[in-house]
Amino acid sequence: MARPRKSQNTKEALLEAGTAMLTSQGYHGTGIKQVLDAVGVPKGSFYNYFPSKEAFVASIIHRYGQQIDAELAQTIINLDQAPGLIQLWCCFHNRVQNKVKVGQSCACLLGAMSAEVAQASPLCREAIGSVEHRWLENLQSILHLAQDQGDLRSDVPADNLATLCYSVWQGSILQYQVSGDPNDLLRQLRTFFSTLVTQQGAQTLASIKTYSQDIHFEK
Repeated sequence: MARPRKSQNTKEALLEAGTAMLTSQGYHGTGIKQVLDAVGVPKGSFYNYFPSKEAFVASIIHRYGQQIDAELAQTIINLDQAPGLIQLWCCFHNRVQNKVKVGQSCACLLGAMSAEVAQASPLCREAIGSVEHRWLENLQSILHLAQDQGDLRSDVPADNLATLCYSVWQGSILQYQVSGDPNDLLRQLRTFFSTLVTQQGAQTLASIKTYSQDIHFEK
């Protein structure tokens, strides 16, 4: 018997629904049937698109990484004349703002999957590592620019700062998940930046209000 034709639209719908559920419910709280029901796909059709739940989640992680890449690239293009420190701030601020605008959680899929499945699934761990590597490379490039412009201390290599910045971001997201206020998340990040700036950078940091505002949302 011939297998049913795969639909790219159906596959994308499964990935999108899976992303939302994994972010809010976690790996173990998300069942394949839940995802299929949300999209309106028969249970037996899942394996026409993905060989396993593990492969499904790895695909979601890679897709999530592509979205992060696109968001960062767009931010940098829009602010190509702004100081590197402002670009760095807006990479995070704009991501949070975009999530709030569409009523989505600011939680990070990478953080959630790192905690739940990275150790148990080599496939998912490889996907997480690949996405994190690209994210860190982008952060490192912007941090290096801010150092060259004199806004950030230069005694710590940009690659080390990128790793630290990413860790602070993920830790701040955990605190946000308790408070539910995206501004708590951004305040933590701004406090971190304030420990890295030079005297000149402190003035640049003070100008952030010119580029971004507090985020208002309905709880």
